[in-house]
Amino acid sequence: MSMPNPIDRTRSARGGDFPAAGQRNAMALKRMQGPVRRRFAMGRIAVAIGLALAGGMAVPAYAETFTIDAKIDRVTVYPDRALVRRAADQTIPAGEHALVFANLPASMDENSLQFNASAKEGGLQILHVSSEPEFQNASQSAGIANIATQIKELERQIVAMDDQIAIDNNQISFIKQYQSGHSAPVKDAPLLSSEAFVGLMSFTQDKLLGAMQTRRAHISEKDQLQARLELLRQRQEQAQGNANESRKVVVSVRLARPASIESLLSYVIDGAGWQPVYDARYDSGKGTLSLNYFGQVSQNTSEDWSGVNLTLSTARPVSGVLLPELEPWRVDVAAPPRPMPMPRAAMRSKSMAAPIMEEAADAASYDVAQAQTQTTNTTFQVPGKQTIKAGGQEQRVPLATLAEPATLSYELVPAEAEAVFATLKLRNSQDFPLLAGTVNAFFDNEFIAAAAIKTIFPKEDLELAMGVDQAISVKRQPLQRFTESTGLTGTGTRHTYEYVTEIRNNRKQPVELVLRDRFPVSGDEKIDVRRLEPSGENIALQGDGRYKQTLTLQAGETRKVALKFSVQYPKNLNVSGLP
Repeated sequence: MSMPNPIDRTRSARGGDFPAAGQRNAMALKRMQGPVRRRFAMGRIAVAIGLALAGGMAVPAYAETFTIDAKIDRVTVYPDRALVRRAADQTIPAGEHALVFANLPASMDENSLQFNASAKEGGLQILHVSSEPEFQNASQSAGIANIATQIKELERQIVAMDDQIAIDNNQISFIKQYQSGHSAPVKDAPLLSSEAFVGLMSFTQDKLLGAMQTRRAHISEKDQLQARLELLRQRQEQAQGNANESRKVVVSVRLARPASIESLLSYVIDGAGWQPVYDARYDSGKGTLSLNYFGQVSQNTSEDWSGVNLTLSTARPVSGVLLPELEPWRVDVAAPPRPMPMPRAAMRSKSMAAPIMEEAADAASYDVAQAQTQTTNTTFQVPGKQTIKAGGQEQRVPLATLAEPATLSYELVPAEAEAVFATLKLRNSQDFPLLAGTVNAFFDNEFIAAAAIKTIFPKEDLELAMGVDQAISVKRQPLQRFTESTGLTGTGTRHTYEYVTEIRNNRKQPVELVLRDRFPVSGDEKIDVRRLEPSGENIALQGDGRYKQTLTLQAGETRKVALKFSVQYPKNLNVSGLP
């Protein structure tokens, strides 16, 4: 029986055979006489067995090694890591063989490694799965090259901004020289008239102010570019540390007959994550709030995710798996304090605030994700194929859209701020929670503010601060105080205080407001505080003197609301806390 020579056969990643010189020699051997062929084959078997025993490995002498070209087809991103799945389809002959998955990230979690395979023809056994480091001499990976390109572009922008700042400085210097040259007296030249002098100063002042504002804007833009450049350089150093190191996974399989194997290799890797971002758009005409739920994904895993099925999960793997152990609570004599350690340098935090874009009149709709809520977490199947490059760039993907009737309320605290603050209340009608994140709020397609929200679970109310409503003006009038003596002998003093808040509704529809203010509270029985205004059923007074007053203003109406009280106490009593 003739034996195939594994050294004389080369297989590609797609399973094809390529003839080689050694293979032609093997074909020539088949034409030799039987005894000669038997002696040649027995010699090869003895050498193979000797090599296997010397290496201490129980692997077949005729096992072939196949390098599998497994592409990333599915990624599940968690808040602080990602589960990557690679898939491949390979034709493998009968026997025991080694399948090698090379060029995997060095930072992959070996404990999370999973391999599964199936053969349409059956007869497949998985014998062993192992992972080992692999050092490469290749040049920069795609992720490092992408970071280097971004660094060069930022450096170019910073140089251009330096040129612009130099132009701003030159312009400011020219205006100052022009101002000085035309205002200073010159020999044999008439003095400027007062009108000409005022006109010159007004003209140069406006030009100088505009040039200084432009320079400040350019300096601020340069500072932002510098911060981004520093962050990218840190990522470049981190990525270059692992540039020449990777891992490979070796899988030993046995096939009873030749078969086409479908392989699935998955692993968890750090350097990836996502966080929720929202766009909240309120339509005052319809009284509805449209809340667009996005997942902001970033990854710096040294490998690109190109055309993958993307899933975002709220779960945190390997976090809080076991019930925490409760230690005994002991009370003892306090030990003397230890010396304070040297303070560590404060780490810079990355702003996750989303960029503010100009809004069109009609907002486009999103192809949202399919949400699945399990017992402990929620997953979002992002529609379509997604491509997220390595390098830490952030990319938004739509998850869900809520369009529900919303209740708009107005509140003001005139003692602290002369402004009316709008708040929207919306019920979360979905079966999944709205995770804590940043909300960009729009009022009738006008950007209002970016705010943070806490996690809102299903059937809970979301209260969203929409910022200051400029259409309702507030003005707090100065304090008025009246002082008079009390008692038959004039031994007492009474101060009467009055504040007036003027509110004007410039909207075309009525608004209901809640005004928050406070009366002083006496801390001694000798101090008598009397509340004069406001009073009535529309006042909700608390025990500490704070109250809420409900007001309804018609379109274009101006209302004056008074806060009036008196404080009486003996003249010989030193009282604190009064204005």
